[in-house]
Amino acid sequence: MNMYWKTWALSCALGELLGIGAAGAIAVAFNHLLGEPGTTAGKALNMAVMVSAGVLEGSLLGWFQWRVLRLRFPRIPAREWISYTVFVAAGGWLLGMAIPLFFSANNPTQKPLAEPPLAVVLLMSMLMGLILGGLFGAVQWLVFRKYARNTFRWIYANALGWSVGMLWIFVAATLPDARTPGGTIIVLGIIGGILAGLSVGGVTGWFLKRIVAENPQPSPPGPGCPAASSAP
Repeated sequence: MNMYWKTWALSCALGELLGIGAAGAIAVAFNHLLGEPGTTAGKALNMAVMVSAGVLEGSLLGWFQWRVLRLRFPRIPAREWISYTVFVAAGGWLLGMAIPLFFSANNPTQKPLAEPPLAVVLLMSMLMGLILGGLFGAVQWLVFRKYARNTFRWIYANALGWSVGMLWIFVAATLPDARTPGGTIIVLGIIGGILAGLSVGGVTGWFLKRIVAENPQPSPPGPGCPAASSAP
């Protein structure tokens, strides 16, 4: 069971590493080509690009998670688990990008808002992770509950896991400034992705062990699903 927990945590870390790393690379490429968006159309384009990055992140994370889930819950379809994960990941990016893009002060004649202390930013990031993580877990739970018993705890498992994971993501995002080289931003994004994935995987994996223990006999694989003995 401990090996299953470790496999789950590492799979989440790898999914977030690739997903956040790709999102960071997309953000750097966008800013390099078009610069910081100053118009409504530019902001809308920026948000659309980053929501697309969220789709990529959700696809990678959902696929890596499903590879481990299928070992104990072989009836969970890959398409269903991944599509629900993509939906909530893209929605999270949409909400996360809309606030700084459209609700920040952009008028040059207007006095800029003071930056909040770092401690406040990190505390708010954990609160955001708690809320979005709960939403993330709730959407995945809509799939999970159809194939296993006692899965409601998956909602608060993700809320707790993403509150820590979002902390690492915000740390990696707030360290760079306008003079930070693009390569450094990507490296920070990768590190943040690894730590976020390990945090999410470690916390949710602890709850997942309990769900597995309460569902000891996996059902036979459904049509198109690999056998439970398949290696991840």
